[in-house]
Amino acid sequence: MAVAYKKEEILSASRVARSFGKVLTDLKAQHRRRVVVLKNNQVEAVIVPVDDYEKMAEALDLLEHMEIHRLVTQRTRKKGKKAVPLEALLKEQRLAV
Repeated sequence: MAVAYKKEEILSASRVARSFGKVLTDLKAQHRRRVVVLKNNQVEAVIVPVDDYEKMAEALDLLEHMEIHRLVTQRTRKKGKKAVPLEALLKEQRLAV
């Protein structure tokens, strides 16, 4: 998935290492929304404030629950099909509880 980054969000790994305290201060003070770390001109990491990370983690959990609900609803509508154990469904969909 390609994501567009603003020029001011992108820093080299060496610059982040030299000024890590300032990077954290800027994120906490909301001077920056995120910091994209480049190493050898490749994106290696994205640093985000902890509140944003926690919101993203909650959103991912919600999406996983919605997908499980969709699959269960879809399978209950099929007549004449035998029940599938939850473990088999989770394994098939590569999900974890």
